[in-house]
Amino acid sequence: MVFSSPIFLLVFLPIFLACYYLAPAHGNARNGVALLGSVLFFAWGEPVYVFLLIGSTVFDYQIAKAVCPGSGLAPSTRRLLVALSITLNVGLLLYFKYYNFLLEQLQPLLGMTPSGHEVVFLLGISFITFHKISFIVDIHTGRAQVPRTVFDCALYLFLFPQLIAGPIIRFHDIGSQIVARHHSVGKVLSGLQMFSIGLAKKVLIADPLGRVADQVFALPPDGVPTVYAWGGVLAYTFQIYFDFSGYSEMAIGLGRLMGFEFPVNFNQPYLARSITEFWQRWHITLSKWMRLYLYIPLGGNRVSPLHNYVNLWIVFLISGFWHGANWTFVIWGAYYGFFLSMEKALDGRIAVPSWAPVRQLATFLVVVVGWVLFRSASFAQAMAMLRAMAGFTGASLDNAIPWGWLFDDRALFTLGLAAVISLLPLSQLLRPRWWQIKGSMSVAGYGGLVLLLPMIGSFGVTAILLFAAVASLISLGYTPFLYFRF
Repeated sequence: MVFSSPIFLLVFLPIFLACYYLAPAHGNARNGVALLGSVLFFAWGEPVYVFLLIGSTVFDYQIAKAVCPGSGLAPSTRRLLVALSITLNVGLLLYFKYYNFLLEQLQPLLGMTPSGHEVVFLLGISFITFHKISFIVDIHTGRAQVPRTVFDCALYLFLFPQLIAGPIIRFHDIGSQIVARHHSVGKVLSGLQMFSIGLAKKVLIADPLGRVADQVFALPPDGVPTVYAWGGVLAYTFQIYFDFSGYSEMAIGLGRLMGFEFPVNFNQPYLARSITEFWQRWHITLSKWMRLYLYIPLGGNRVSPLHNYVNLWIVFLISGFWHGANWTFVIWGAYYGFFLSMEKALDGRIAVPSWAPVRQLATFLVVVVGWVLFRSASFAQAMAMLRAMAGFTGASLDNAIPWGWLFDDRALFTLGLAAVISLLPLSQLLRPRWWQIKGSMSVAGYGGLVLLLPMIGSFGVTAILLFAAVASLISLGYTPFLYFRF
């Protein structure tokens, strides 16, 4: 089930929220509704493998009780059980996500004939695996407490807003909210606004740009005129941002509707003035996960400079491969490993432009080139697209598909709107302010009304965005989120 599908918006979500808020606020009734709804949400897309996830959750809960500092087991035994849990979870990830890819690479080398057997991708397996690993490791190190019951553990892993595509939430950050959390009108309204903004970003901006990008990348690689190549790549650059950040905001909004607070996952990454800053703003929870569970255990920056550069390369090679079973993702990871290593190596050793727009533009161009690798079906297509962007293909506009067929007025307007929102510091204007409602209503007279006007305007904008997004879904249909395939 997809957040931006009519079945979710018009059937599942209203029924779920009605059941959730009709359940008693005390005790575990609402947790029970949240868990049942989350299991049904996952089972809608994975009616068979939902039992595998339930079984692995029970297993991980038993492992968690055994590896916690107070379990009484010897440290060596606890470490062995942690390694066993990580191995099994990573094994499931490799099987469901990379079996077909690895078999395709090994068959020619081993002289094997294609078997015809293909493993179906398990929805959300990448994010589920990272949640499970952080859960076991944090309990083993004492950063998190063992859940009260297996049902608390299951709610953490199944909680449907973050189940399929994040944000990557550590049990350390959400365990106390599972036990007790705050519900309020302000939080509900804030969640509704966040959800509506995310839905509008996905449906009204990302999807139209995605159609443009798909058409450009479907053209013969060596026959793409330069202006078409740049248009298609920029369309994808903004599509993936609005698609994934839109999903993250919808997830955060859904969490708030249930009283949960999830970490922010995006902070206007295209405003970054270095690649290091870009990864502090893009998919923030993934960057933090990689730093805590991979980069620091490898030695982080507490080692020699050369060793530190190698650590960065390892982290981003794994990050690239985690995103998808294709060599283009591995190259994409190496690409960022190179730039991050170069920034560290040259930090303070060369003069860099001090004017912020120049640094922002340079960083943005590096990121755009990276998205070519990320989007292309093969390395050959990526190189052909980069040659087209550089004007080396010699493709003529006279023999190309008419410009208006690919870049009509709506597409150009959406591309311009996406650029303005992404490249200008507008986050403060778009940030929900529903939590101020209580204080505003306590002010008597016209002063209170004046303070409430921004709230009323914000509510109006939210209602318009929600109506426009739902209307677009009904008329044009919905498309899955990009990160569902990674």
